Amino acid sequence: MADSSDFLDYSNKHEGQTVYSSHREWQESTIAGKFTLFLIKLGDNSFSRAIGNALSNQDGGDSSEARLLSLCANFGTVILGVIVAYAIGRIFQIFIGQEIVINQEVIIEEQVALSDLLKAKAEKDKKRRSAREKKAKSS
Repeated sequence: MADSSDFLDYSNKHEGQTVYSSHREWQESTIAGKFTLFLIKLGDNSFSRAIGNALSNQDGGDSSEARLLSLCANFGTVILGVIVAYAIGRIFQIFIGQEIVINQEVIIEEQVALSDLLKAKAEKDKKRRSAREKKAKSS
């Protein structure tokens, strides 16, 4: 009969392989996975390793210069990420358009009865006649 520790070792090993294979499949089949693979390959070159070694080998990485360089490298990475995000946003904005403007026209319709129009015209004519009569009396 198999020992329980052997079974646990086998189970953990098999579970790790399953997780690794599903993660690898995700990286190869999705856009986000391909992007993470690109970032890993971008950071895994001799130049990046040389900078990392230079930063960690200065007095064991405990000197103020090493900390300052590490801080500047991290800050530069953040700034680069912001610039890339801004550039991607500008590219999308070029395709979509400068701004989205919504024009709305409001049309107000008023229902006026013919009798109301005739009354208004009669009052206007009456005022004109009275103004003429006053002008004629004063002359």
